[in-house]
This record gives sequence, structure tokens and C-alpha cells, in this order.
Amino acid sequence: MKKTLIAKTLGLLVSLFVFAGGTVFAQQTTLPPAGLTPESPFYFLDKLGESLQRFFAFNPEARARLEITFAAERIAEIKVVLLDKGVQAKGLTVAEAGLQDNLSRAVEIVTAEKTKGNNVSQLASAISDEVNQNKTLLKGAFGEQKQTLESKENELKAALREARRSGDTAKADALAKELQDLKLQKDALDKKEGDDEDAIEAEDEKLGEQMGLKDEAAKKIREAEQEKAEIVSELQKDGVDIPDGTFSKFDGLLVQAKTAFDAGNYADAKQFAKQAEKNLEDVDKTLNELKDAKEQEQELKEESEDVQKGTEEKLKEADKEKAGQIKEEGKREEERIKGEQKQNEESQKGIEEKLQENNQEGER
Repeated sequence: MKKTLIAKTLGLLVSLFVFAGGTVFAQQTTLPPAGLTPESPFYFLDKLGESLQRFFAFNPEARARLEITFAAERIAEIKVVLLDKGVQAKGLTVAEAGLQDNLSRAVEIVTAEKTKGNNVSQLASAISDEVNQNKTLLKGAFGEQKQTLESKENELKAALREARRSGDTAKADALAKELQDLKLQKDALDKKEGDDEDAIEAEDEKLGEQMGLKDEAAKKIREAEQEKAEIVSELQKDGVDIPDGTFSKFDGLLVQAKTAFDAGNYADAKQFAKQAEKNLEDVDKTLNELKDAKEQEQELKEESEDVQKGTEEKLKEADKEKAGQIKEEGKREEERIKGEQKQNEESQKGIEEKLQENNQEGER
């Protein structure tokens, strides 16, 4: 067993007594050890230990912070289950449900305090920062699995090119099927990540409702800036060229948000910041579509070269009777690839037009 119930419980009880003396919010910047995961038959011990820790949390700050700590553990479990079992693992669904439950509990604690007439603006703001940090940690957990799948995808593509060069049709077909299955896994992973992020953002919105309007507007502006920085960093890491003016509309909306905030128009500031975040989501999606299209363009080019080389090698050993058939098969493959290349060109053109339209809206 990776960590014992007693050790875990005693360690966190010490933390709870520290919380009891005053509010302490140290942001979780790295994931804690996952310990037992939902895939383990002993996972119920983790849940029992958490129930005991809740029992000994005597003030709202301690209880809310404890749930955020548990949420970070759920994310660590998600990371381990993804790496060990993949996106279809049953334990992943359990960990995701646990994450949602922990965040909901934290929000409910803050909401209940406000219902009692207590000023929870500072508490809600601090918990919101923790929730957003959890979202960043979750993105990192999914990102590691994406890198694993992409590495495997690159290996399969290299093997597929070699199979085509050598004329091993059966092996090429099998590798193509593996690549298709891998694509389905990547799509499922993206959907899981999107659903989990939406759930976190929904809870964060509820926290925003418990803050004062000024604090909520400031939080929205801060989040928008952080999200842009994360997106730019990720795209640069992936080697994606960001066209000039891509973020013009976002930058314009954020300037409006800050101007409204400085003028004391907090409702307008919040609204402009939310519009900026929405635009940022659209831009990020479009840039990733462009990245995928560029990658497909290169793959089709390599596939065309492989078909030509494969046809040439087959013709060297073929008799006259088979030569005609080989040439016809090669011609059909090249026509198919040219058709896909044309579709890809049109797709890239459409994506670039969307980015240009966004740029022009930002300049107006």
C-alpha cells in the first residue's frame, strides 16, 4: 500500500490544527502523491480517512481548504490512472466524480457562510485562486498523457512509412488501424479534459457570486491574463507560429475591462473580461486547428513520397504483367493523396480567414 491510512490521517490532522488558529492559504503548485487510486481495492480506506479529517475540521476556512487539498489528490489520481490504464479506465470516472464532489463541497461551505450573513469575499477569493490552480494542475495531468500518446503516434507513423516503402501492405494496414484507434483515444482524452475543465469553471463561477463585485471583476481580469500567458507558452512549446494580430480582439477587450475597472465600473469590467476569455477560447481552438492542419500537410507530403518510392521499388522486381497493376495502384494512391491535400489546403485557408477576421475585429 503506497501510503497508510494512519500516516495520511495524522499528517492532515496536524494541518487542521494549524488551520484552526487562523486562515492559511498556501497554493498547491505541484500535485501531491496520488497514493491509492480508484483502481485499487483498498481505495475505500482513502475515502474513510478523508471523512475522519472532515470530522476534525472545526472552522469554515479549514473545511474549505481541506476539500481543495482533496481535489488536488483527485487530480493526482487522474494523472496516475491515465498513465497506467488510459482514458477508458473505470477508475478515471471515479476520480473525476470525486474531484467534482470536493470542489462542490468547498463552494457549499463558502455559500453557507454567506447565507449566515458573514462576509466571505476574502475567503471566496482565496478559494477561487486555489480552484484555478487546480485547473492548471489538471491541464498538466492531461498534458502528460497527450505527450505519451503523441510519442506513440510518431512511432506508429514512422513504422507506417517504413511499411509502405517496403511494400508490406498487410503491416501498413494494421499500423493504419492502430493510428486510427490512437486518434480515437486522443479525441476521448480531449473530451474528458474539456468536460472536467467546464465542471471546475462552473464551481468557480459560483465562488465569484459570493465575492464583492470589485473582487470578482479583478479576478476575471487576472484569470484572462493568466490564460493568455498559458496558451502562448503552450503554442510556443509546440513550435506553432502565432500570426501577427491573433490576439488583437482579446487585447482590446482586456483594455476595456481594465479601463472600466479603474473607473469603478466593476460590472462592465467583469463583462469585458468574460468576453475576452471567450474570445481567447475561440482563438486557442482555431490555432490548434491550424497546427493540426499543418501537421497533416507534412504527413501527406511524406505519404506521397513513400508511395512513389514504394511503387519504384516494386517495379524493379516486377515482371511486365504485374508492372501495369503496380503503376495503376500507385496512381490511385497518389490521386487519393492529392485529393486529401486539396481538402487540407482549403481547410487551412478557412482557418487563416477566421484568424484574420478576429484580427480585423480587434483593430476596429
